[in-house]
Amino acid sequence: MDLRPSRMVVVAKQVEAFIREFFDQNPLSQIGLVVIKDGVAQCLTDLGGSPESHIKALMGKLGCSGEASLQNALELVHEQLNQIPSYGHREVIILYSALSTCDPGDVMETIQKCKKSKIRCSVIGLSAEIYICKYLCQETGGLYSVALDEAHLKDLILEHAPPPPAIAEFAIANLIKMGFPQRAAEGVISICSCHKEAKFGGGYICPRCKARVCELPTECRICGLTLVSSPHLARSYHHLFPVTPFDDVAPMLVPNQHRRPKSCFGCQQSLLNPGNMPVRCVTCPKCKQFFCLDCDIYIHESLHNCPGCESLRDSKSVN
Repeated sequence: MDLRPSRMVVVAKQVEAFIREFFDQNPLSQIGLVVIKDGVAQCLTDLGGSPESHIKALMGKLGCSGEASLQNALELVHEQLNQIPSYGHREVIILYSALSTCDPGDVMETIQKCKKSKIRCSVIGLSAEIYICKYLCQETGGLYSVALDEAHLKDLILEHAPPPPAIAEFAIANLIKMGFPQRAAEGVISICSCHKEAKFGGGYICPRCKARVCELPTECRICGLTLVSSPHLARSYHHLFPVTPFDDVAPMLVPNQHRRPKSCFGCQQSLLNPGNMPVRCVTCPKCKQFFCLDCDIYIHESLHNCPGCESLRDSKSVN
């Protein structure tokens, strides 16, 4: 595989797309970037919830040289992720272009250390399949794949954007303190705790210590309170209770065809073809409403709520 204009440019482009998609689906999560080159692993960005800061740091340090050390990278991410509380997911995605690894010690011991700390490691190769990368993924429960071209690379990276399913023995329930800050008044000068400088207007005020932060979600640099907004919680909630998959309905396999609706419950588009014959559609197993295939995709990938079930819930609350 040969990526144009270069592997570095293509990888940076796809990582940028992944960062934006990841935070869109996981607004309360954090990302940290690590670069492997010259036999060492360097922390490009610390764990944080700001996509723009990660992308800015990534685009400002495009470069590759020397040998790659898988062990040094795993040691660094183990040090970073080992501080994550037990209720959080610890996951690593490695984009690996080298055909070997130059390690200062026993990489097998480091892999077992990651496995013991429940760090899920996945590798996307850009050259060829490497045994040590495959072994790492098998031991830690991650995914290993090799990209065939740029489109395939994009698909492989974006597969990791949705959160992985929680393993019951690892998923420990805990109560987490969170603050819902108010928007700071416009036209007021205050010291930003994020950048440690005076900012004019905008920002958010921590409800506990009244410190100013620039964006959400984040952790207050003064009191350590996790600061979020209600939309962030709502967008994270649907991963816990996903919409039930709809049942396929073949055009000629619906009993009582005269009772079948002629339009989609979601978009109101016709479920009949130009010959006035029924087309393929889906139905919700709970509310029994019919939807077209486009609405099926939109409901499960973007809306995360069934309009039919929500309308039933609203009618019950009114009654």
